[in-house]
Amino acid sequence: MVHVMAPKPAERRLPLFFNVDTSVGTGGQNTSMDDILLVQYFLSLIGKHSPDRAKFFPLTQIPVTGKLNQETSAGIMFLQQDAGASPDGRVSVARGYRYGGVAFTIVQLNFKVKGLFPQKWPNIEEMPECPKFLDLACRRALVGDVS
Repeated sequence: MVHVMAPKPAERRLPLFFNVDTSVGTGGQNTSMDDILLVQYFLSLIGKHSPDRAKFFPLTQIPVTGKLNQETSAGIMFLQQDAGASPDGRVSVARGYRYGGVAFTIVQLNFKVKGLFPQKWPNIEEMPECPKFLDLACRRALVGDVS
C-alpha cells in the first residue's frame, strides 16, 4: 500500500513523498498492486511528459496495470542508470531520502514527477491519466479513509 513519508530533516524541494511498502521490480517482493501501480504510473508520466521525450521514450511503453512486467523492471533500470545509481531494476522502500550518496529510486521518481507537475503536486488525481485505484490509494495515504 502506498504511504506518504516526511523524513526529518525535511528536504526543502520534496518535504514529503509517496513511498512504497514493499519492493517493486527485479528481485522485489512485488506483492502490492498499489506499490506496483505507483511505480508504473510515475515512470509512465516521466516518459510521456518529460521535456526530453526522446531520451525517456522507453518509459512511455510501460503498461500501467498494477502487475509487474518486464517493461516496468527495464524502466526502473533505465531511470537508475540515468540518475547515476547502480541499476538493479528494483524500487526499494525508502527509509529516508538517500541510500549512501544516491537518492532512493522511489525518491527519484517523486522528484521527477513533482518537477513535471509542480502546480498539481501532491494531488496525483489531477495528473494526466491517473488510474482510479491509484487515486484512491494516494488519497488514503494523504487524508486517511476516503470511503
